[in-house]
Amino acid sequence: MTHDHYEMRFAGSGGQGMMLMGDIMAEAAGGLDDKEIVLTRSYGPEARGGACRSELIIDTRPIDYPTVRHPDFVLAMSQEAADTYCRDVSSQGIFLVDPGFVHDIPKTSGQVYAIPLTELAESVTGNTLAANVVAIGAIAALTKVESLSIVKSAVLDHFKPKLRPLNEKAYDAGVAAAQALIK
Repeated sequence: MTHDHYEMRFAGSGGQGMMLMGDIMAEAAGGLDDKEIVLTRSYGPEARGGACRSELIIDTRPIDYPTVRHPDFVLAMSQEAADTYCRDVSSQGIFLVDPGFVHDIPKTSGQVYAIPLTELAESVTGNTLAANVVAIGAIAALTKVESLSIVKSAVLDHFKPKLRPLNEKAYDAGVAAAQALIK
């Protein structure tokens, strides 16, 4: 792992898979890589479409403050999330947005990446619901907080066998899109 302490925030609207992303990244770090983790969730009052976020702290040592304060990584899957959390990204952090939902990318002190996660999911899998798995691939490649193989294992473990090939395609598309931007 490149980082001893790493803070992540996944924010968007209900139904976009923010909680799933937190679960999978927590499984990769805490379950498969045996690190300390704290995972928290916040839902808006609406079941679908309301603001929601999942936050994850990963550390090689015990975590003494279980709240994300200065995220090293922020994903914004809605304009509201981008506007709300852009200022929280650390100066060395990464701010990832889906330009299909975030039309006005706010200024932030971190490095900004715009990857059409939902559009990629549709083109690779035929299903926009796979955008969250495309995002996980991009996150793994951009942050390097866990190895690509560990995160991929966590993705595949999360789904029933019949859904694994589709989600593997989505994950690989996210990794490829992020790696293309890094180069």
